[in-house]
Parts: sequence; structure tokens; C-alpha cells
Amino acid sequence: MIRPISALADKTAEIAKGNLDIDLPVSKSNDEIGDLTTSFGNMRSALKEYIVDLKETTAIKERIESELKIAHTIQMSFLPKHFPPFPEKQEFDIYAALIPAKEVGGDLYDFFLLDDRHLFFSIGDVSGKGVPAALFMAVTKTLMKGIASENITPSDILERTNRELCVDNDTMMFCTVFCGILNFVTGELAYANAGHNPPLIISTEHKPEWLDVAPQVMLGVLEDVGYKTQLTTLKPGASLILYTDGVTEAMDHENKLYSNDRLIQILEMEISDSTQELVENIILSVREFVGTVAQSDDITVLALTFKGDSHPDYSKI
Repeated sequence: MIRPISALADKTAEIAKGNLDIDLPVSKSNDEIGDLTTSFGNMRSALKEYIVDLKETTAIKERIESELKIAHTIQMSFLPKHFPPFPEKQEFDIYAALIPAKEVGGDLYDFFLLDDRHLFFSIGDVSGKGVPAALFMAVTKTLMKGIASENITPSDILERTNRELCVDNDTMMFCTVFCGILNFVTGELAYANAGHNPPLIISTEHKPEWLDVAPQVMLGVLEDVGYKTQLTTLKPGASLILYTDGVTEAMDHENKLYSNDRLIQILEMEISDSTQELVENIILSVREFVGTVAQSDDITVLALTFKGDSHPDYSKI
């Protein structure tokens, strides 16, 4: 009576070590020992199938993770990342950083020279997360860069970009965008907004104030919507702070928001004239606020300081 149980115990010990190809003892009886042998045989077959499926799933997961890492690298390559970007230009200072919540995200920023006295810059936030948002972000940024030129207004850039994004937008994705063109000889700033968070201006007295921004529709929603170009003039030493809602809507362990008020408080205490330090201190403040809570949204901050031209050539204005 005991011999079949002992033989089965020896075989199951081998199965426990990972030897799933071992033959189980043949049971000719229909009693409990026979049922137990059959059950162990079924368990061995199920384990073998599970291991095969697990290997395939792991391989697929590793491939997806590898592809997402490549996608992250490609997405980051879309963004300006060499600072200072224009070392020969002393009239302004600009710095930006993007921290995606996942491998890839939907936030964007961009800046480039239109000519020897105008700088274009933008920041945006695509609806959703992950790969779809990253693709929409890449299309939006590419369109804006292709459309922007020295003889076009920010509102024209948004309108033309919006029309292109609305074509065959079956997924109904959209993007908030703020963009501007700075004349870094005079400090004149032309800007337009498509549903994005209003920027903050830090004066020379380090007093942050909200930039007057007209409420407008996000890009990709309505094809024939119009946008408004607004004008202001930055004084030498003034800084413009642009950000996405991943900053102000970051939450701590009590589900409290970082908020606009906290952002203003941080900027009121900020005494650095370096745009890099401005951006890094804002991001550090957000991270300290959320603590160990996982990042739920992309975080992007762009800072632009107008320094002015000590020897302006007014024939270029």
C-alpha cells in the first residue's frame, strides 16, 4: 500500500525541482492513489504549458519595453536639449525640461530662431498618455516648426496647425499650446494661446504676475476656430515661466494639489537669474511636494529671460 505513495512522492520531489519531463509511476488502481497520480500528471502538464506561456509573455514584454525605450529616445530627440542653445546670443536666456510620467508622454516644448532678432518658443500638453499622446505630440511640434516663419503671427501658426490636426482626427485627441515670438532686441512679445495654462512673468523685482491670456480652444477640436495674437513688452531682466498642468496639478499623498498659489510662492522666493536654476528649482519643489507618490502626469517647465541688448542696432527693429 505504501510503495506506490513512496514512488509518487519521489517523482513529485523531482517535479518540485523543475524536472517536468519526469515520468510518473503508472497506477493501475482506481482508488485515491490512482486519482492522486492523475492529478499530479495534470498538474505537471499545466505547469509545462504555463512556463511556455510565461516565456512567451516575458519575451513580448521585454520587446515592448525595449521598443518603448527606443520611442523615449526618439521623442526626447525631438526636443531641444543642448543648453545654452544659442551661446552667441546674449540678449536672452532660455532653458526647458520635460519629465514624462511614462516611458513616453504627451508634453512638448520647442524654441528656435526665426531670424537675427526673433525667437519662437512654445509649450504644449496633449490629451491622454503613452504612445498615442507621444505621436500626437510629435505631429503637433513638427507642424508648428514647419509653419513658423519670420512673417507670421503666433495666432496664424495656431490656426494653420489646428486645421491640419483636425483632418482625420478620428480619435478626437487635442492639444493645449501656448506659443510666442520674442523680439529680443526690443523685448516686444507677441503670443497666442490655445487653451493652455497662462504663463507667469517675473519682474526685475522678482514679483510673479500672470500674463494676460485670452481664453481660446485647444488644437484639434474645431477646424475653423480663430486665435488671437496678443502683445506685451518685457523689460530687461524679466522672465517668462511656462509650464504644463503636471506642475500645478501634481498631488501629494493626501491628494492635495501643488496649485498655482504654491508655484507663485516658489517664484517669489526665487532670486536666481539663471533660467536653468529657475526650471530645476520648480521641478525640485514639485518632487518634494509629492514625496513618494508616483508621478501621474508629464511635467514640463520652460523659462525665458529677456536680458536686453546693451548696444542695440535699431535699424534691425
